[in-house]
Amino acid sequence: MTVSGPNADTNLVKPARGTVPSPLRVSTMHELEYGTVVLRFGRDLPSGTSKVYCKGITLTVPTGVSGADLTREPSLITTAVSIVEGEAQGTEWWVDRDTTDPNKAVFSFVPDTTAVFDGTWAVSLTLSGIEVNPSIGTVTLAVEETTSTTGAEDSYQKRNGEVEVKKGNDEFFFRSLHPRSVVINRGSTVDLLWEAPADNRITYTMYYRKADGTETSDNVQANFANRVWKSPVLDDNANFTLKATLDGQDYFLTTSLTVNNPNVVVNTLNANSNVTVAAAGTLTTHGPVQANNDVTIKSDKALKVTLVDPVVANGTVTVRGNLTVSADKKLTAGPLSAGAVTTGAVTAGGLVTANGGLTVKSDKTLSAGEVTIANGKVLSVSKIKSPVNSAIELQNSINQTAGGITTGSLTVNVNGTLTVNGTLAAKGATDLLGAPQSWSLTWNSSKTFTAPTSGLAIALVHSDGGNRNPMVTITSEGRTTRASALKFNSPPRDGRETTMLGIRKGKSCTVWFGDSGGDSGSDYKSAWLIWIPFGAGSISL
Repeated sequence: MTVSGPNADTNLVKPARGTVPSPLRVSTMHELEYGTVVLRFGRDLPSGTSKVYCKGITLTVPTGVSGADLTREPSLITTAVSIVEGEAQGTEWWVDRDTTDPNKAVFSFVPDTTAVFDGTWAVSLTLSGIEVNPSIGTVTLAVEETTSTTGAEDSYQKRNGEVEVKKGNDEFFFRSLHPRSVVINRGSTVDLLWEAPADNRITYTMYYRKADGTETSDNVQANFANRVWKSPVLDDNANFTLKATLDGQDYFLTTSLTVNNPNVVVNTLNANSNVTVAAAGTLTTHGPVQANNDVTIKSDKALKVTLVDPVVANGTVTVRGNLTVSADKKLTAGPLSAGAVTTGAVTAGGLVTANGGLTVKSDKTLSAGEVTIANGKVLSVSKIKSPVNSAIELQNSINQTAGGITTGSLTVNVNGTLTVNGTLAAKGATDLLGAPQSWSLTWNSSKTFTAPTSGLAIALVHSDGGNRNPMVTITSEGRTTRASALKFNSPPRDGRETTMLGIRKGKSCTVWFGDSGGDSGSDYKSAWLIWIPFGAGSISL
């Protein structure tokens, strides 16, 4: 008999699978759950194949504690083969097991005589008494068959396939989507909460309306941690629809909330009574304002317009009385021809020509765009003062021919930013680091934070000679660093490793603590996260 190497997904005898219960229920800390897996072979043959000759079927079951493993107690599994009749059905099938590998259990089903599957009969292989491990997930069982389509002794091959077995629980629920507060102020965010199992197989998508009225969605699973989702800043009343997907099935919940003093956009607004704009508000129209009656301005109020259009095209606007501009206001115009003008601040967007000189009182301010000093003339000032919250910009170099430029310490205020496009060189001492923070990490879990400032995330992991290799990983912006504290059992001694990753301001960082390998025995391990910010940037985990 010639046996070739494995060739994935080439099995001829496709198994039909059944589980009791379906899906298998995972064990809990308080109660163990047991299940049965049945595989039936022989009814389903490849198209165009009338007979398949079989010398044996091997089933490999992954063992351990993860969601991809079936059980951590393979020795408890009992096996059975359905009764067959006659030499063509194998006479009698026998089961051989191998559980020496802690990561898998192998069950070999071998007939006394070569079985000939022709689609008219089937043999069932049963695994029962399976103590299902506590991790929800999907287990892949590898199926290897030794088969031939002719029965010739040198035509048998080992062909491979696989069967999936799902593990879950019967406690799925999805309900009670609601905002933490049903009324919020304009310009605020709100947390949406709901009730569902802490099952990592569930994926979420939140649908909502953007500020421009179009629909958008969020399916970044990290934003749904602990069944809480934070909305964007809201300026109008909002509706939200949350979709949960589990095992290919979609479930939906919808909620809404009210925004105080919202920004409202409408096509047509009809008011049967008054339209009142609060004293601090502004009524803005982008089209013409048509008044079918008088427009009355209170005596202590002002009519403010951006354009006065004369009744006669290209004519002038004539003011028969005085035109007064308050000292704290401004008159903005293109070319301005006038006699004596008395005003407060003057802002000129174009050229200002003063043939008789221009004098600004010592307690007043001249505000202008670009000021050009004629060649050979000098701008004489005793003090240069920047406007409030503005900077003085020099577009070219300063040529100092006499005297000097004297400054005190260069200080950026609390709300300012110092931007250096070239090299920043400090010849004296620097003080950039903020107060470091540290936390102990919990095994088989992760911590996520958003950096309020750039800094260093440092993770330390410790093993004191247990049976597994503990690991820490740091991930940010698609970059991951990791460290494993390799176990040292002969002779026993501690293992310690450290890893570090620079985190940029505003970027998310996730630190995970778990195992990178080892056997299934007991272990002793610990890990810590140290955050060193560049400046003031403490975090909370």
